[in-house]
Amino acid sequence: MKLQKLISVLESFSISGRKDIEINGIAVDSNDIKNGFAFICVKGAKADGHNFVNDAIFRGAVVLIVEKDVEVLADITIIKVSNTKKILPVIADTFYDYPSNRMNVIGVTGTNGKTTTTYFIDQIFRKAGHKTGIIGTINYRIGERIIPAVNTTPNPIQLRVLLSKMLEAGIETVIMEVSSHAIDQKRIAGIEFDTCIFTNLTPEHLDYHETFEKYRDTKLRFFEQMGKNSRKNTVKKAIINTDDPVSRRFLDVCRTEIITYGLNTNASVYAADIRSTLNGSRFRLHISPDKNTDAKINIAGKYNIYNALAATSAALAFGLSLSEIKSGLESLKSVSGRFEKITTDAGFYIIVDYAHTPDGMKQVLSAAKALKPNRIITVFGCGGDRDKLKRPQMGKISSELSDHIIITSDNPRTEDPMNIIEGIIHGIKDTDSSNLEIIPDRKNAIKKAIELAKKNDLIMILGKGHETYQVLKDTVVPFDDREVVKEILL
Repeated sequence: MKLQKLISVLESFSISGRKDIEINGIAVDSNDIKNGFAFICVKGAKADGHNFVNDAIFRGAVVLIVEKDVEVLADITIIKVSNTKKILPVIADTFYDYPSNRMNVIGVTGTNGKTTTTYFIDQIFRKAGHKTGIIGTINYRIGERIIPAVNTTPNPIQLRVLLSKMLEAGIETVIMEVSSHAIDQKRIAGIEFDTCIFTNLTPEHLDYHETFEKYRDTKLRFFEQMGKNSRKNTVKKAIINTDDPVSRRFLDVCRTEIITYGLNTNASVYAADIRSTLNGSRFRLHISPDKNTDAKINIAGKYNIYNALAATSAALAFGLSLSEIKSGLESLKSVSGRFEKITTDAGFYIIVDYAHTPDGMKQVLSAAKALKPNRIITVFGCGGDRDKLKRPQMGKISSELSDHIIITSDNPRTEDPMNIIEGIIHGIKDTDSSNLEIIPDRKNAIKKAIELAKKNDLIMILGKGHETYQVLKDTVVPFDDREVVKEILL
C-alpha cells in the first residue's frame, strides 16, 4: 500500500521525508518489523515504542509514526500525530481493508464464562454448516488451524491480521472474547461487532481498573459503542444475562435490539427443569412461549447452563433454528481446562478448572458440591503481581465449600509464593487445621491431594485450567495440571 493512501485517513498530522513510499506492513513491536514496514510507536504499560525506533530502522522500517520527537540514526520518513494509540486501529483497518466488515463478528465479554460461551457458539454454528473462527484465551482458531493465543484479545494489528487470514480461509463467523483490558486499551476500536454478549460481572482485574465501578464502566463502553459509526447494513443485537445484578446498567446503555437470557422465566431465552450430574446437565430449553425442547450439555455446573443459554441467544440472533441449536449444544464434549474431568481407577474423580477469581471459584465449587461427592479436596493458589484483594476472598470461599484445602502456587511471577499464600490464609475462617495444608510446590500439592483421595471424593484443581506453563520469577517452565495428574496416576 502506498504511504499516501495509508495516512489519508488521518485527520491531523505532520510529515517529514519522502511520501512516495510503498508500505509492505505495519507493526507496533520492533521485533515484528520487516523490510518496507511502517513502525507505529505506542507507549505501553511496560515499554515505549519511541525507544526502539533505531532498532526498527535496522530491521527494515521505512516509516515511523510517532507522537513525540525521536532521534534517529538514518534519513527516514517520520509522521507525527497527537496520539498513536488512538490512530493505531484506524491505520490497521486501512492497511487490512476493514476485514470485520466482511464477516459476522460476535463479541463475548464478562468476568467469567467467556471462553466456554464462545465454544458453545462455535459448535452450534459449525454443526449448522457455517465456517467459523475463534479468538480467545485458549487459542486462536481459523477453521481447523490452531494458533497459540498471546492475549485473550490481541492488539489492533494482530487482530486485523487474524481477521484477514480468516477471510482468506472463507470464515463466515468470528466469535471473539473481549477482555476489559482490550476495551480500555482500544484494541477492539474499529471492529464492527454484529452481536455483543454480556455473561456476568464480579470484581476482577482491580490491580488494573482500581475499582469495581471503573471495571464495570469499561465493560459498559463495549455496549454503548455498539452500532455507532456502523459500516455494515446489519441489525446489531445485544445479549444480556438478566440474572446478573448489574444487568440493568447494560440494558440501559444498549441502543440495539436486545435478547435476554437466564434461569428466570421473564428472560427471552431460559432453562427450566434442570438436572445435573458429573457428566453434564439436562434441561428444558425455552426460546419463546411456544418453542421449547429438551436439551443437554456435557459440561457440569449450573453456570455452564448460563453459557449455553448465551450461545443459544447468539444463534437465535443470526436466525439459526431450535434443532440446529440443540444439536450444537449437545455435540460440544468439553472445553480445555473448564470443569475438565479426569477419572481414576480408585473411584474418585479429578476436575481441572481455570477458575481464578472469587466468583469463578464459588461457581465451580458450588457445582462440585451439588454433585454430592463424599469429600471435596481443593488445590489452588493465586497469581502473583495481580489483584491482591481477591486472595483472602478465595481463601474464604475455599474454606466454605471444601472439606480439605491444599494451598499452593499458581503463577507467582515476581512475588514470593509464601507472601501470596499468606494473603489467601487471611481469608480462611473456622477451618480445622488438619483439613488445611500449605504445599507451595504445585506438583507436590496435586500429588498430596491424590494420595488423600478415597472413593467418591472429588479433587478440584483450580486456577490454571488449560495453561501449559508456570511463571516463576522471570522464567516460564512447562506445567500442565492435567499432564501432572496423569503422570502421578501412572
